Amino acid sequence: MKLLITICSLIVVTIASAVQASPQEQPSAPSIQGKVLQEPDGQPIRKASVQLSGRRGPGEAKYSAVTDAEGKFGIDDVQPGQYYVVVEHPGFVQAGTGGRRVSILVQAGSGKNDLILHMQPAAVITGKIVDLDGDPMRDVSVSAIGTGSAGGGRNSHSFGNGATNDLGEFRISDLQAGRYKITASPPQGSHPPVLKENGGEKDPSIYLTTHYPGVLDEGQAVPLEIHAGTETRINLSLLTGRAYRVSGTVTGVPGKGGMTQIMLQARGSGGSQMAPQELGEGGKFEFTNVLPGSYVARLITVTFEGGQPAIQMLRLGQSIEVDNAHVEGLRLQPEVGGQVRGKFRLDTGEKFDWTQLTVALMSTEEDGVEIGWQQGGMGMPTVSGVNIDGAFEMKSVPGGRYQLEVGARSDRLRDYITKSVSLDGRDVVDSGFSVLPDTNLDVVISAKGASIAGTIVDAKGQPVANATVVDVPSEEHRMRADLYQRDTTDENGHFNLRGLNPGKYTVLAFEELQEDVRQPGFLKSYDKRGESVELDEGTRKNVVLKVIPIEGETP
Repeated sequence: MKLLITICSLIVVTIASAVQASPQEQPSAPSIQGKVLQEPDGQPIRKASVQLSGRRGPGEAKYSAVTDAEGKFGIDDVQPGQYYVVVEHPGFVQAGTGGRRVSILVQAGSGKNDLILHMQPAAVITGKIVDLDGDPMRDVSVSAIGTGSAGGGRNSHSFGNGATNDLGEFRISDLQAGRYKITASPPQGSHPPVLKENGGEKDPSIYLTTHYPGVLDEGQAVPLEIHAGTETRINLSLLTGRAYRVSGTVTGVPGKGGMTQIMLQARGSGGSQMAPQELGEGGKFEFTNVLPGSYVARLITVTFEGGQPAIQMLRLGQSIEVDNAHVEGLRLQPEVGGQVRGKFRLDTGEKFDWTQLTVALMSTEEDGVEIGWQQGGMGMPTVSGVNIDGAFEMKSVPGGRYQLEVGARSDRLRDYITKSVSLDGRDVVDSGFSVLPDTNLDVVISAKGASIAGTIVDAKGQPVANATVVDVPSEEHRMRADLYQRDTTDENGHFNLRGLNPGKYTVLAFEELQEDVRQPGFLKSYDKRGESVELDEGTRKNVVLKVIPIEGETP
């Protein structure tokens, strides 16, 4: 069973000991000293802020210093440990990192350690947003996101935001060099000037979110390449589209008190979402400015049980199709849910401490909307404990299709796998199941998980530290999140993916990975750059993989 651990891509900076204590001397507390230099001329940068923060969380020690006129800085009495290093100065960005966070290791008794950090002039994107007539548009939000910047491993200089002024102009500064996708978002529901009447009703066109160089589909957007120390200017015209009303009534709302809202979201991953609204008297609702397309309606209820918020997100019937006309008079009702119970057993029949396990229900709905049974207001699927006899129970689960995911409270169980989940004699571990008024599952786990270990090397055959290694299961198993493992290589380039079910996998290694490996087209982007591995129960396979470099870098 999989333990979900997110590990950021890092660049490890080796810091050399400048002074070593003799065996007779008492070692002093480690210190960091160094310089901040500008690329490419090596000129010192004064008033640069150098910050060290512990890698293990916000509670770890933090240190900071400011460079002098010669670009020098010093930090004394640094506690041993691993630290992120961030250098900031207006108009500059940290150089030589590829956008990744820099990490250093400070060892006890290392005395003074020298660290050389580099910065380069930042890039700037400026431009003008206009309507289709070429007139300037104000209060348009403009975002620039570096390609591959979706994950948390990128630093703050790989994305930026701005807004247009009365001249329709915007400016996004302090960006690192690279390729960026530019998106312009008008104020929600803003309309072009009305030029005609249509059946006594105003033309329902609205301004739409537009991607550079002037497309509605984000997949057709063209990244803009920017360079260090330069200002790149663009012009972008906002597109328009016709919009309609969707209205009706929701009946059968569960629970009393608290807050009840309705949400409308376009089907498909990344679909646009209408702002949630509270239900009116008698459960009435009305969404305006809805674009043509297929939508899913959800009911969000927030109640308080024992002083703690409990959130439910319920599906309201089938898809809502908006096709060049208003959709009115809808009567929506939450899908019927039920109870989900189950019992665990070990494939060998031996005794087991079942209280070390947890279970969670994950939606398998294919409409791009995250749904589930949520408590605590944290937006996470509900996790339930398991009783000492292996039994578990989840009450009042919303209607829909789910998969059961098994988790563990201890790292000692990393080699255990979920072997099967049966409902009425059918194995639903891959397909998932629909919640019935009373759903009873039989869950079998095994200690015979397989593993994939090995070494990641660069184009010259040298081991690569801090590379991200992932596996992707064969197509018939790709709905199962527990089959996707991830590890980060150590200083020798070694990795180990554990707790895998039998089957076929593709293993890939990235210098930096920001994409979602569960997206349908993920493997197509890296055809023949991974290693195919077939695992039997309890086996261990070893591979040597070449790292996939950061986009734009030479392999």
